[in-house]
Amino acid sequence: MVALEKSMRPWSLQATFADVERDIEKVGNVVFSMAEKNGNKMASSLAIAGINR
Repeated sequence: MVALEKSMRPWSLQATFADVERDIEKVGNVVFSMAEKNGNKMASSLAIAGINR
């Protein structure tokens, strides 16, 4: 049996996810974007601009 690190156990992350959901409700419209680290520089810049907007 493989033991997970304490910080990565699903039940220990429940409070974190609850906090994220509560904050999303406060903000309203939230979009999560991902850009490949070494991928297209323009796509990365646009994703960052969208997050900072």
